[in-house]
Amino acid sequence: MGRLLNPNLLQDRGNRAAKVQRTPSEAAVLARPGWSAPAAKQVARPVDSAEVDPFRKFAFRAGLALLFVRVAVLPELLLSLLHTNTYILYLVGPPAMIGAVLTGGVGRTLRHRAAWLWLGFVFCMMVSVPFSSWMGDSVGNFKGYLEYSLPLLFTVGGLALNFDEVRSTFYAIGGGGLIVIGAARLFATVDDGRVDMASATGTIGNSNDLASHLIFVLPFLLFIAMDRRRAAVIRYGLIGPAAYALWVILGTASRGALIALGVSFLFVLLWASARGRLVALVIALALAVSIPLFLGGNAADRLGSLFGGKHEEAEESEDVRRYVLKESLIYTLQHPMFGVGLGQFSNFEGAESVAAGKVGSWHVTHNSFTQVSSECGMPALIFFVLAIGSALFSVNRVYRQARREGYRDIANASFCYLLSMVGFLVTITFLANAYRFYFPAMIGLAIALCVSAEREMSMKRVQEPVKIPTGFGPVPGRARLVQP
Repeated sequence: MGRLLNPNLLQDRGNRAAKVQRTPSEAAVLARPGWSAPAAKQVARPVDSAEVDPFRKFAFRAGLALLFVRVAVLPELLLSLLHTNTYILYLVGPPAMIGAVLTGGVGRTLRHRAAWLWLGFVFCMMVSVPFSSWMGDSVGNFKGYLEYSLPLLFTVGGLALNFDEVRSTFYAIGGGGLIVIGAARLFATVDDGRVDMASATGTIGNSNDLASHLIFVLPFLLFIAMDRRRAAVIRYGLIGPAAYALWVILGTASRGALIALGVSFLFVLLWASARGRLVALVIALALAVSIPLFLGGNAADRLGSLFGGKHEEAEESEDVRRYVLKESLIYTLQHPMFGVGLGQFSNFEGAESVAAGKVGSWHVTHNSFTQVSSECGMPALIFFVLAIGSALFSVNRVYRQARREGYRDIANASFCYLLSMVGFLVTITFLANAYRFYFPAMIGLAIALCVSAEREMSMKRVQEPVKIPTGFGPVPGRARLVQP
């Protein structure tokens, strides 16, 4: 008799040979599209003792608060509003960091290749400091990275132990994004035809940095909008903020951000479901129509220069970027092992130009990859790229499995993670943001997402009846007969 193997029912990855015996009539019924086995028996998921540890839960919530504060750039916004330093990072950071150490979060994070690769990058940063062209400044830069950016690798990657907590992490990033969108509505100004937030924040005050940050957070709002646990009024209520965020991105007239939106659109066409592709096409059509109608003349002209139009300021910016890119590649070849020093490209280039009797540019590299290679050396760049690639590969593997086996929420979370990373990676190709908090947080999130998702999928024995999915969720699978 043939045996029926239904991947939506057999989730145990530790026993690939397990099969469910079915009669031919049962197999014929279950093989129909849209049908699945009755939910006769539910196997409870084992609970790790750390999951119910109250101190670990407290540390996890502190970690969520830390991530929310960083994404929302809350200290800078509060300083702009209150004209006083609230020291809010010191309220949420230490409990999260101490909790990650005492509850095993650091050890859990270090079980994964991406974390070790990122620590290899950090080690290369540290080794480059003694060889820096301005060692004192590089020491300060490295110290700041250890205090404010690296801890997110362990608080995000080691404190979330199940998929519900990963879901909360997505919500923390999305909530921080909503704060930034609201702040843009209050504080954004137009300088030379470009939207910026320089009056309220230095971290994302620049037009290009603001656009990059919004591209980073928008997919997390998409995840909330697709989460059927939330009330419809909340999910559909996010349409307004998301639309305004897209308008701000275009209003910044950042050509790198426009390229990132185009690449993100192509990613959706390749990776999403048919309905997701349709939604992406509608949004793309709306953006194409709105750019000439709602953008100011200078912003539209600047974006148009990407397609051959004339814009004096954009051409000057392009010349500067081309120059610093060339110089960063030259410095990489001249200092391949340790670079010119962490955070020292602009200082080194300016001093070298003045010494040669030229006018220095004194600009950063405007490319995060050559920023790493020219300031910290080629070994640092190799670890940088491998760590990011490892995180993307792991999440993409989970995404494909979750779609195949019908885990809608896990598939949606994985898809939104990938969409955020794809868009953000394009933007940092035109920005020098390699040392900010984004990558430690996202590599930690990749670890937490993959571990919790694989555990969730491996422990479930019974799946809800397969339904035709909506949004960007998984594609329903069919039962299939396996011949003996």
